[in-house]
Amino acid sequence: MSAISDLMDIVKTTQAKPFYKKYWYVFVASAAFLAFVLFANRYRNVSYIVFADELLMDTVVAGDLSVTVSGYGQLKSRDVVWIGADTEGRVSKILANPGDLVHQGDVLVELANPQLLQDLKDAELEYAAKKADTLAEQIAAESILLDLQTEAANAELDYQTAKIDLDAKTELMSNGLEIISRLDYESTQLSVQKYEQRWEMQKQRVTKRRESMLANRDAEQARLLQAENELQKIRDLVEALSIKADVNGIVQEMDLELGQRILRGQDITRIARPDRLVAEIQIQELLVNDIGIGMKAEVDTRSNIISGTVSRIDPTVEDGSVMVEIELLGQLPPEVRPELNVEAEISVAHIPETLYVKRPVFARAFAHNSVYKLNEDGDIADRISVEYGQASTNHIEVLSGALPGDELIISDSSAWSTHDRVLIR
Repeated sequence: MSAISDLMDIVKTTQAKPFYKKYWYVFVASAAFLAFVLFANRYRNVSYIVFADELLMDTVVAGDLSVTVSGYGQLKSRDVVWIGADTEGRVSKILANPGDLVHQGDVLVELANPQLLQDLKDAELEYAAKKADTLAEQIAAESILLDLQTEAANAELDYQTAKIDLDAKTELMSNGLEIISRLDYESTQLSVQKYEQRWEMQKQRVTKRRESMLANRDAEQARLLQAENELQKIRDLVEALSIKADVNGIVQEMDLELGQRILRGQDITRIARPDRLVAEIQIQELLVNDIGIGMKAEVDTRSNIISGTVSRIDPTVEDGSVMVEIELLGQLPPEVRPELNVEAEISVAHIPETLYVKRPVFARAFAHNSVYKLNEDGDIADRISVEYGQASTNHIEVLSGALPGDELIISDSSAWSTHDRVLIR
């Protein structure tokens, strides 16, 4: 009985547990519910999750914006001369390489053509033979003319002799002297007429022969000149086996191999003058509309900055880019050369006291675009509409939709562009 009584005393004296210990799960559930409510309120409408290390962000700032457009390209020469082969042959020597500075008359490539060298020897022999034949014919013609001139002189002498005899007899007859008979006198008259006629005929033969000799000489000279021209043509072809530079400049290409067969008229290389260079820069099609002729530019050669102005804008678009030509100004630094890779920056405008941000992907000048703005904690981004103004290669003007200090996502968001709010982890 005493044991039972003691046990009853112990049960009666046990203290009751505190409320918070007795109903601890109520507090946990309430805290969890409150956290859920706060989380749901904070992250309501979040329908997509992106990772922070995959994003590029920038802050909207206020200040002066220099609108520039940049691109890459190469220096090109305004004066480029193509060098071609004037004769056929096989490449025996290559004496110049791309990038070499050459002067007018320098040999670039030597060709070999044994048949052409043989043709030259044959042409030289033929010309020498024609020249000897022409000289021999001229000597023979002059000899014949000399004989005819001798005969004409003898005929004149016979005529003068007979004329003297006739004059003497005529004087005797006029004085009434009957020393000579009438028959002898008339015979002398006939002799004078005969010698005179023969003299005239001989003079005509001399004239005709001289005319014929001159005509033959002209014909022979023409044939000899033709042979000389043919010889000179072959000499020129042999000389053309040594392909030379026509101007001073830099060799642009030399895609030849030893033993390669070269045809007449085939292009061998091109030479660019290094003193008249322009920069041909590729600019994105979306940015080229802001560029105008005469705008100032700076060309970066990696070693120097060269001032220039926009001189031409190509009307065609290739692979989303437009070629803009920049004329280089002032004394060019020594390292510049044709085909040198360069970067250029063109000054389009200067906007004082405006808002701007690094240019988001797909952002277009003077257009409305959607962009995501981060909250203060940087863990949520809401899609907003922003109106842009002028754009450069790296920055774009913000006309409305964002304030200074707003942090925007500028990387490509097309994968989740249909979601108004995204969570950033």
